[in-house]
Amino acid sequence: MDPSRKRSSAVDLPLLIAKAKRKRPNDNQISSKIEAIVPESKLYTELLEFEKKLDATIMRKRLDLQETLNKPVKIKRTLRIFISNLSHDQDTPESEDDEPQLDKGPTPSWTLKVEGRLVDEVNASAYKNRQTSRKFSSFFRSVMIELDRDSNLYPNGNFVEWHKSPNQADVDGFEIKRHGDENVKVRVILHVDNSPERFKLSPELADVLAIDVETRPGIMMALWQYIKFHQLQDPEDKRNINCDQKLAALFNQPKISFPALPELIGRFLSPPDPIVLEYTVRVDKPYHLSSYCYDLDVEVDDPLFKSKISSLLSSTSLNSANTTNSLPKQIHAQDEQIMQYIQSMHNSKTKRDFLLRFANDPADFLDRWVASQSRDLEVILGESHVNLEEQRRSDFYNQQWVNEAVFHYMTAKNQKKLQELLGGQPQPVPTAPAPGPGPGPGPQQQQGGVGMMQGAPSHPPPSHPPQQPQFQQGMVPGGRF
Repeated sequence: MDPSRKRSSAVDLPLLIAKAKRKRPNDNQISSKIEAIVPESKLYTELLEFEKKLDATIMRKRLDLQETLNKPVKIKRTLRIFISNLSHDQDTPESEDDEPQLDKGPTPSWTLKVEGRLVDEVNASAYKNRQTSRKFSSFFRSVMIELDRDSNLYPNGNFVEWHKSPNQADVDGFEIKRHGDENVKVRVILHVDNSPERFKLSPELADVLAIDVETRPGIMMALWQYIKFHQLQDPEDKRNINCDQKLAALFNQPKISFPALPELIGRFLSPPDPIVLEYTVRVDKPYHLSSYCYDLDVEVDDPLFKSKISSLLSSTSLNSANTTNSLPKQIHAQDEQIMQYIQSMHNSKTKRDFLLRFANDPADFLDRWVASQSRDLEVILGESHVNLEEQRRSDFYNQQWVNEAVFHYMTAKNQKKLQELLGGQPQPVPTAPAPGPGPGPGPQQQQGGVGMMQGAPSHPPPSHPPQQPQFQQGMVPGGRF
């Protein structure tokens, strides 16, 4: 049987419907057939290629901005440090000859305070009214206070230290309280918590790089700039560095490998020196403030920069949910309009091809078109019969499957009649003529045969049963599978 004549089943129906649908243009692409008809459309293709490059560049820049947003962006601010003290229950002697009364009143004491605040550079006088997110203790890894007192009179509490811990809350300042009625010299030692970590260079390395304190990446960059400026890189093997007089004296090697530089540099790095502040606790008045304040340059996160980057990313995002953003709306509207124009061009090309085929051969075109519409209608209605339009033509009955279908149909019909004869059905059935000359028995002979069975036979009964009809394959043209 011809495979093209198979009926459409329920499983193949979605596939046939999908094939019957007309192909739509792929987004904003113009097919090559339209470019062959309209050569100017190649300019649009060039614009699409340029748009792809532009989109790739914008995406790369957006990734750079997102990476910058994830990295800590630091700005320099000024941390102003104040040192003061309070005195409590201090008795002032009336004269130098008077001795202090130890058993009279409460014990004299004093309180030392070390505080600090970030200063607004624009309006430095309003720093007290400015609320900052970072507190004083967040800028230091440790704070130590040394008291210069007589160890015989005050053996304990002369050295106080504080170290930052991960789960400890930050504070605006430190204060200690001690007993005493004499002025005390104090040394406040502050270890700055730098993020990223900074290192102090040795005098030899500082002389080469002309920097004193820097981060490890900054030190490596400065050393690389020094190597490039003096052209110390080996021309044959770029991984090797030919040391000049300073580097040879520093590393004690005439040639070093670039991957080994971090390990070599580590020997010349040390933690930066702490900040030491001198102060004298005075007990001759209730409140005493140091005549000096100390400004320390610190680095803090810049929230304004991050907000600008975030707003820039959201404004350039085509998937942004911001309704006030007009740029994504304009781009989306332009894309929709371009797609409508492309769809209109494809529809125009389809109409052009339709009319050209009709103009070239109207009769054949109409025949093909009517047959195609009939097949589509059959698929849509889900009918399983043969196309009626094709049955009107003689070529439909000259195909290979027709003879086979007729043979199977006649065979099934003859088998049905045979079953009726064997079952004793009284319905007359046409039979094939017996071999040999002479007509077969007529109706009267059949009636006479029935009469003999009733007891009045006119003829003797036959000595053998009646012959069954013979059916041969030559009755119907055709063949087997």
